[in-house]
Amino acid sequence: MNIALHHFRLVDTISKEGTLTKAANTLHLTQSALSHQLKELEREMDVEIFKRQGKRLHLSDQGYRFLRSSEKILAELKSLEEDITNYKMGRTGKLSISMQCYTAYHWLPGIIKYYKKRWPDINIQILSDATRRPLEYLMNGDLDIGIIRTQMVNTRIRYEPIFEDQLTAVMSKDHPLAKKDIIEITDFHGEELILPLYDPSYQDTPVIEALIEAQKVKPKTLHRIHYTDATIEMVNAGLGITVMADWIVEPYLKDRNIITKPLHHSVARRAWFAATCKQTPAILNFLECLKLYFSGADMSIDETENQQPVQDQIVQKQTGIPQAAAPVTRFNKPFNSAQNFKNYQY
Repeated sequence: MNIALHHFRLVDTISKEGTLTKAANTLHLTQSALSHQLKELEREMDVEIFKRQGKRLHLSDQGYRFLRSSEKILAELKSLEEDITNYKMGRTGKLSISMQCYTAYHWLPGIIKYYKKRWPDINIQILSDATRRPLEYLMNGDLDIGIIRTQMVNTRIRYEPIFEDQLTAVMSKDHPLAKKDIIEITDFHGEELILPLYDPSYQDTPVIEALIEAQKVKPKTLHRIHYTDATIEMVNAGLGITVMADWIVEPYLKDRNIITKPLHHSVARRAWFAATCKQTPAILNFLECLKLYFSGADMSIDETENQQPVQDQIVQKQTGIPQAAAPVTRFNKPFNSAQNFKNYQY
């Protein structure tokens, strides 16, 4: 049988309106065109769909059966249209996020809570497996947003500047180097140095390792520890010194016997970027939340409930690539795009 979607709409509308005239007005058709479509359907089905009593039309037994199918099909179609609209507006879907640093996830819950308050039907997944190679996961389509430092030259990837940080030396308050105002790379010579693991095959030597090698500095022992908490406790116990970003070590400073010391100015600040390959509404909305967070804005739900800085309408109107983020201040480190951060990691 050759039954089209408009036939289901036709039967549903005539059943509700009761007459061809009213149904034709609802469907924005002429009565003649509607009558022709009904005859076409009845001829195709080889049954009478409606019984005519004057101007009124009443469903036949087969007509009732057809109506039940019409209601199911039209309801499913409406649901499909709503789902597609919600997806296009960034209200539903999935979002996978990863960061090029195991120690840097502590700020994500606040952003996710803020985001989920506005788009509760977006399923957010933190993909920790992608931490070591986020750009590869991004290129393979397994990751939507990577918060990264290491950039890869590829026309498919867009980089949004998010914030800057500064590496600092971390040591116990009793350590001899604690008396110095500025820590030089050469100060690591003969010291118990604790640094994170890294993957040499990624062709991305961390800045501290690169400087130690370039200046021919030889620590007494170089320990590789995966977890920040373990590193902090070793430093707190006086078992070595480490290097961490200022914002990562900050939560650990209270109630511990550790301090931070700035490194020499030759150790550049590091830039962090949000890397994406796709520009879906859900991704764009999350990027706006990232910018809001790192601008230093109050992300508490109560304070921002009525502000709605990120709206569906904004995403809907976007026709091109969004503008780069403005200088950000959450870590008091305005972004400076003139510096080159591409070959360093921590």
